[in-house]
Amino acid sequence: KELLFPVVALLRRVTLEAPVREHQVVLANVFGTGIDIIASRDLPTPEERE
Repeated sequence: KELLFPVVALLRRVTLEAPVREHQVVLANVFGTGIDIIASRDLPTPEERE
């Protein structure tokens, strides 16, 4: 629980480039906890959206 706000602050600084796939690891082993942050949905490139 004590890491919730630091993790949120870290995530606010993350910028991803498409494509991102659902379940893709966005941040690995956050703060040495062994926990990965994953994407909850696909983010296709503009070409993939067509």
